Amino acid sequence: MLCIGVDIGGTFTDVIVYEPATGRLAEAKTLSTPADPAAAILDGLTKLDVHLSDVERFVHGTTRVTNALLEGAGEPVAVVTTEGFRDVLEMGLGHRPRLYSVKEAARPALTPRRMRHTVQERVTAAGDIAVPLDMTGLDEVTDRLAATGATAVAICFLHSYRNAGHERAAADRISRRHPQLACSISAEVVPEHGEYERFATTVLNASVRGPVSAYLSGLGSTLAGSGYRHPLAIMTSSGGVVSTDQAGRLPINLALSGPAGGVAASAYVAGLAGFDNVITCDIGGTSTDVCLIKDGVPLMTNHGTIAGHPNRTFQIEINTIGAGGGSIAWRDRGGELRVGPRSAGSDPGPACYGRGGVEPTTTDAHLVVGHLDPHGRLGGEVTPQLDAARAALGRLAAELGDGLTETELAYGILRLATVKMTSAIKEISVARGHDPREFVLMPFGGAGPMHATALADELGIPRVLVPPVPGNFSALGFVAARARHDYVRTALVPADSAGLATARGLVEELKAAARDQLKAEDAVEADQVTFRLSMGMRFRGQSFDLAVPLDELPDEPADLIRAFHAAYQERYAYLRSEHPAEIVNCRLTAFGPQPAVTFAAPPDGPAPEPGTLPVWGPEGWTDAAVWQRGELTAGVRVSGPAVVRESGSTTVVGAGWWGRVDPHGNLLLERS
Repeated sequence: MLCIGVDIGGTFTDVIVYEPATGRLAEAKTLSTPADPAAAILDGLTKLDVHLSDVERFVHGTTRVTNALLEGAGEPVAVVTTEGFRDVLEMGLGHRPRLYSVKEAARPALTPRRMRHTVQERVTAAGDIAVPLDMTGLDEVTDRLAATGATAVAICFLHSYRNAGHERAAADRISRRHPQLACSISAEVVPEHGEYERFATTVLNASVRGPVSAYLSGLGSTLAGSGYRHPLAIMTSSGGVVSTDQAGRLPINLALSGPAGGVAASAYVAGLAGFDNVITCDIGGTSTDVCLIKDGVPLMTNHGTIAGHPNRTFQIEINTIGAGGGSIAWRDRGGELRVGPRSAGSDPGPACYGRGGVEPTTTDAHLVVGHLDPHGRLGGEVTPQLDAARAALGRLAAELGDGLTETELAYGILRLATVKMTSAIKEISVARGHDPREFVLMPFGGAGPMHATALADELGIPRVLVPPVPGNFSALGFVAARARHDYVRTALVPADSAGLATARGLVEELKAAARDQLKAEDAVEADQVTFRLSMGMRFRGQSFDLAVPLDELPDEPADLIRAFHAAYQERYAYLRSEHPAEIVNCRLTAFGPQPAVTFAAPPDGPAPEPGTLPVWGPEGWTDAAVWQRGELTAGVRVSGPAVVRESGSTTVVGAGWWGRVDPHGNLLLERS
């Protein structure tokens, strides 16, 4: 039986087919079809001659949620909240987008005031009911908002993270009275304190719940109609997989679905190769996504944003910039060269695609300097047109003046793109107190390996690990991902004996809930469940907490405080140890078993002699060796400058670098 991972991106849809019995990997790329995403998936499976009746596991990652929220394409949402808190979404946190700009216009609220309604109810910060839920008032509000034609409702009551009874009762009442109204409750989306962030995240979830549920339902029906007979699994922003039911109920958890797959795969593959500290660099058609993996675990956050609004769901901490293979190079008003964030996407695509694009992109630049094969097929789909790329670069070179040739401009575009990517990596490493020289750079995506050694030179990173099938690596991450559910409970107690006892009780509740959910939704038995625990802690009086990872809760408060101090010192390089600490929340992650994904070792024996081609670099044109990755044997040494080609991606080995294939099929590059 086969396992399939599918990652739908802005330019290409990536398909991975893995056969557990033999370790065989097959990959395909097809141009994305935004109007009908399933069409690109089926096209990719057809290319690989795969029949869905032979598939046992199908895992899907999607940018549907992010795109809908960025484009404002979600459904209008009606909000029902506690009396007196109608304007929480309008007031926000009081932050200015530009701190010193007195003319800065306020960001529009997620929902207009006419769609925000209040009812009488009140739960205290301790979870006690101070004012019972007014069902008569709720019915009147529900009838009014139903009459407006609304279909999505966000229920956001004060302190529901302590006691969700009122929110659940309201959702049940609304659903029975008006079944067409889909309710999202804040206690299920983000059961944490912080009214504005919790309310905003719940509204974001409600706005995309209908479209995402319809999309997943339609995709499931299409796959079933083509012979697939098993449940469809969906990749989440935290790097695990969930059922379509949960994904449809909490679609906000899919916001980083695609990029998270690449990070999850990186942690797994790098671990097999013996590397625990990794910086990932996923360069696709429209963006570059970077993430830091420390001691085998990706950095996580619950302080994300989407379209300028808070997203408090637990997610892998990924830094994204608008620089990818399709990023357009242009001249700004001051006459300076810029790259991105605007992208040519898949339609019309870069000029060299020959699909109507006339503006130069980084892909065109790679083609002109010799990194890409002008006689090959990009992504297995497109035969590049060198003349079209040169013409696009020539027009921009004429605008910039200074006698630039197309080739010089192409090299400048790649240097500028590399600098932008370097800055993104510094934000997650140097700015956080991590020395990138102590990490391995792991590039993937269609364009990632082309920039890898240039990025490593900029950052002083001594090793680069190019994984198998880098062009489809995020899709491979879906196949290697395990079932995962994240839970959080707010504690807000002192870090003393009584507070530790309260936290211990909350953790046991979470573990019991996790075992039940994994068994019901993922068919994982209790003895197969593993846990990862962290405590959100802060010094008394602070507004933000710091996640403190723990194997288990210690027996003594002093041990917990020492762990907090160590984490605080590492993060901020500063400590006031005499100040009292408190436990803000308990966060638990529950995992199912790790799918066993193995990779074929490189073949033994001599490799064929490489070809050569001219490549433009700092010294002008120079001869570079050209290898086919599938022909690299265990004993081959690849010395830069060189180009290693494979389906879906190309690795550029810079001068001063050499590489070999490791036993797991990775291409390990090291600086001489």
